[in-house]
Amino acid sequence: MRRTVGLVHAVQPSIPPLREAFAAHLPDVRVLHLLDEALLAEVERLGGVRPSLVRRLTTLIALLEQAQAEVVLLACTAYSGVVDQVRAQCEVPVLPIDAVLVGEAVQRGPRLGVLGTVEAGVRVQESLLRAEAERRGIPLDIRLVIRPEAFAALNAGDGARHDTIVLEEAQRLAPQVDALVLAQASMARLVPQFPADLAVPVLASPTLAVAKVREVMRL
Repeated sequence: MRRTVGLVHAVQPSIPPLREAFAAHLPDVRVLHLLDEALLAEVERLGGVRPSLVRRLTTLIALLEQAQAEVVLLACTAYSGVVDQVRAQCEVPVLPIDAVLVGEAVQRGPRLGVLGTVEAGVRVQESLLRAEAERRGIPLDIRLVIRPEAFAALNAGDGARHDTIVLEEAQRLAPQVDALVLAQASMARLVPQFPADLAVPVLASPTLAVAKVREVMRL
């Protein structure tokens, strides 16, 4: 039987970059994608991750456990801050999408540009970055840019407008920072489009997350 990993998505645009990353780096693993758009919609409506949403998430993970998933990857950054609560209720390892990204970004600082299109997720990632920097005793200066209209365009099927907004912001931010962080998995689609002469490294979560899954699964 093929080894299996499960992914929980809160938005459809996060699926293609992660599908591509798994196909490239773990092609022999069966990947199950579970999409529940209410996960993000309810975070935005309620102003944060409430206990009811943690329960909702653990229910979804239980479905993936029943489908023989050995590891579950949470593809929504907005839930990265509650991963410990989720793990306590699950029987398989549960990984946040940006676990490796946060550590890698802090090492590339101290000036980080964090570019996102979904405010709930970006705020959580900012908090994780600051906590990790404090844990390591590393000074951190975050330049945060949130462009929700880019995500709205992507959801409406206008990928070109999304890409234009993000690329323009990235080129504006690059001269001010030591590294540029793309806050959501849905933005990883842009990595090949960044100009070769961009002055700083660009960090995106999918490939880093897949490497962590490989490590946990001992593949």
